[in-house]
Amino acid sequence: MSSVNLVSPGWFRTLGTRIVAGREFADADRVGTSPVAVVNEAFVRKFLNSSNPLGQVVRTGIVGPNAGAAEVVGVAEDAVYSSLREPAPPTVYFPLAQLQSVPPASLTLTVRSAAGSPLQMARSVAAAIGTIDPDAALTFRPLTEQIDASLAQERILALLSGFFGGFAVLLTGLGLFGITAYSVSRRRREIGIRMALGAAPGSVIRLVFGRVCLMIAAGVVIGVAASMWTTQFTASLLFGLEPRDPITLGFAVVILTGAGVLAALPPAWHASHVDPSVTLRAE
Repeated sequence: MSSVNLVSPGWFRTLGTRIVAGREFADADRVGTSPVAVVNEAFVRKFLNSSNPLGQVVRTGIVGPNAGAAEVVGVAEDAVYSSLREPAPPTVYFPLAQLQSVPPASLTLTVRSAAGSPLQMARSVAAAIGTIDPDAALTFRPLTEQIDASLAQERILALLSGFFGGFAVLLTGLGLFGITAYSVSRRRREIGIRMALGAAPGSVIRLVFGRVCLMIAAGVVIGVAASMWTTQFTASLLFGLEPRDPITLGFAVVILTGAGVLAALPPAWHASHVDPSVTLRAE
């Protein structure tokens, strides 16, 4: 099965759909002329085994008069119409002007302008159509609005994912801060002795950060491994992104590492400014 679309000359140019082979429809493709059709690349791959489609015949019950046979005169690039999550379906385009009668269904008129607002264009188009059929019911919707509506689910999912991801990073930072601060408090006597023996503040910071880096490295390894495993469950939720995209994983590692370093910085700075005499007397 394939999708069928009835279009007029110039439709492909209006929507920016390239004709990769052959030609698109012309004004000469009318009732009484040889029926023609344009197919997309998905149609060629599925039904024609990627062979040269030009000159081949497709059959349909909506184009006459040659027993529903139409010659393929062009190949259009794949385009998505309903869902961005689904691949472009095999599609056959027929010239609307070759129909013996227009189906009693709603038609979509696509208009493109290089200048002017969509509202002004809608008014002029409505006035032009009104001169032909004053009773025509018209509904105008900008293409950008249609695209935004089709991406609503993806945007909501991205917003929720970003919120929970940010919340998880915040909890991770708070947890690491608490663990590091507790570890520093337990080692105050050791740190005081080290500084009394001449340890520099920088060496104390490196001592604290050494343990923190081990925890961050362990978390990154476990997190990357878990992410690689769970991609089999989340692949269907992604659009325009590979489940195991190395750039995305690398960016996540950088974010988590940065959050860990920032969380450990205050306790490490506090440890490097411990007064040995006060610490040893307190102990």
